[in-house]
Amino acid sequence: MPKSDVYYIAVLGKALDILDVFAQAERSSLRLQEITELSRLNKNVVFRVLYTLAEHGYVVKRDSEYELGHKLLRLSNIRLRRKDLVAVVGPCLDRLREQFGETVNLGVLDAGQIRYVDVRESHHSFRLAERVGGSDLLHCTALGKAFLAFLPFDEARRLLAQHGMPRRTNQSITTITAMKVELDWVRKHGYAVDRAESMEGALCVAVPILDGQGTPVAAVSIAGPVVRFKESTVPVAAETLLMMASEIREQMDYSIEGEGKG
Repeated sequence: MPKSDVYYIAVLGKALDILDVFAQAERSSLRLQEITELSRLNKNVVFRVLYTLAEHGYVVKRDSEYELGHKLLRLSNIRLRRKDLVAVVGPCLDRLREQFGETVNLGVLDAGQIRYVDVRESHHSFRLAERVGGSDLLHCTALGKAFLAFLPFDEARRLLAQHGMPRRTNQSITTITAMKVELDWVRKHGYAVDRAESMEGALCVAVPILDGQGTPVAAVSIAGPVVRFKESTVPVAAETLLMMASEIREQMDYSIEGEGKG
């Protein structure tokens, strides 16, 4: 590329050179000195570019090493997530609706919120239902918590800050400290539960769909009114969703090394 071209943006070129270092490296995480040597750029420039990329979610710093952030991975998978994934998940959503009789949702992360990309409404006249294309907050929804739990906590905190953590009901989690405890639980068990946190009288169970790097690209939930979709149903719903998530990953050819959940 002609780097002396009048249209060429030098600092952007350096950022792309640094991202190329990650693409060509044998390890997923690298130290600042390694990135400096491999990119052949000034160390101060590399540090500033990495800092900026991290601020925007394209790079994550863990202790003294850097690795690609979830936003870059999401961008690389956007077509897969919005088109191919919907096609693969569709039959699973139908099966879940028939088994539990409640509304089933497929959501993705979009601009710091959950975006509903597919919905199978319950056949009951009294039901919970979202519209395709609609959005919701992360902190008070099972879909949102399923996403947040499998992101680095610094990134989760940044996403939560975009729209805040308003109190929707008396059950809503509104502090970062309480949310960290909740996300630790979700990550340990593999699924998230919204117990009337977004809407009074509603119960929702969700699991993430993880790509080959263990990054959530989507989440699936079952949602219904507590008069019918009861707390005693949560273990069965969670187990079914986890099995379904494993099936979807297999169909999408996602392979996560060392994964401990189904």
